[in-house]
This record gives sequence, structure tokens and C-alpha cells, in this order.
Amino acid sequence: MPEQRLIIEMAQGVDLHGRDDTKAARRAVEQALQGASLPIFGTLDVDRNAMRIVVHIATPRPETVDTDAIAALLPYGQVEVIAEKGGLDVPVAGDVAVMAVAALEVFLPTRTD
Repeated sequence: MPEQRLIIEMAQGVDLHGRDDTKAARRAVEQALQGASLPIFGTLDVDRNAMRIVVHIATPRPETVDTDAIAALLPYGQVEVIAEKGGLDVPVAGDVAVMAVAALEVFLPTRTD
């Protein structure tokens, strides 16, 4: 079914002391969700579960990101999480802070009526 992107929201998240890419990714997604509101669902005759959400995560170690845990943060829709190389490891006073970047894309089926 044809679809169109309704919104893209971006944010960053940081794990200051644990070197945990999933924690940083989770914080990035939570931050993006705080900046995104979709009141359009109240005016359209579209089920929230009809939306497709693609979550792009960039961290230094994408293979360590728990994509199921990230997908569970989204309350509606069919969620796909793509983890890829990016983000930053930032030295901080003998420790390393992990920075993750998230981009959330929401797609809706194109109406044909």
C-alpha cells in the first residue's frame, strides 16, 4: 500500500557513565517522543496502529543496541528499528560518555478516497 511520511523527529541521548549504547539510544528516542505530538489522529479516520514507524539509531556500537527494547518505547504502530554506526564516545574525566542520535519517521497509508 502506498504511504507518505507524516513526520520526522530527531534527538540525541547520552549515557554518561555506563558505556551503554542501548541506554543512550533509549534516551534519544524518549527525547524525540517528547518533541513529537500527532493530534492529527483525532481529526482523521485513521487507526493509530496503521502507522509505520522507522526508528534510526546511530551509536558507536550499533550491534550492542537492544532493538526490541527500543521498539517497545513506541506505543502505537508497526515499529522497525535500524541501528547503525554513528554517535560519539566522549572522554569525560577518565570515563567515556556515549552519545546516540535518533531519527523517528512516521508513515501513514495514502488515502485513495
